[in-house]
Amino acid sequence: MIEGRAIIEDIDTAKSSVESLGAKSKNNYSFKDIIFVPKAEEYSLSNDFVRVRVYIKTNWPTKNVVLVRKNMEWKNHGKIDNVVLREEFDSQEEAFAYIDKNLGSDFEKGFDYNREGWEYELDSCRIFIEDIKGYRPTIEIEAEDEEGLKILFNKIGVLEIVKNSVPEIMRKKLKF
Repeated sequence: MIEGRAIIEDIDTAKSSVESLGAKSKNNYSFKDIIFVPKAEEYSLSNDFVRVRVYIKTNWPTKNVVLVRKNMEWKNHGKIDNVVLREEFDSQEEAFAYIDKNLGSDFEKGFDYNREGWEYELDSCRIFIEDIKGYRPTIEIEAEDEEGLKILFNKIGVLEIVKNSVPEIMRKKLKF
């Protein structure tokens, strides 16, 4: 699977566009992402990041708090994620304690931001239309291959393909 994110004009237009392609609405969600940054002086959160996601609203089968560490391989229209670590917790404090014990020598708490989104399913693709607070509305598509991703972006009519991870974008926006 490959994931790609692009900036969209607005959320309602994107919803109408994906629904006109036959996409089925699956879920709406909201969560807070807390990003832990490397202690190294130079880094890019588009290559490697540690995130604690605190779910506010979702119907996904998960605990309230999910810790993930990802490495990314970037392509022309998207990225392939390599999930290095994934743990679920009942509370944010448990996740922070795990990070302190296991990753604390390399990472420290950096910043956070909130997201609200709407999930759709279209054939073998998952589509997420998101309002990332402090950024612009975006659409993320999980597709089987880069060509399928490119075709869907064209059909939906996106403004610009995003070439960085959301944590890296928000790090720059928040000047962290």
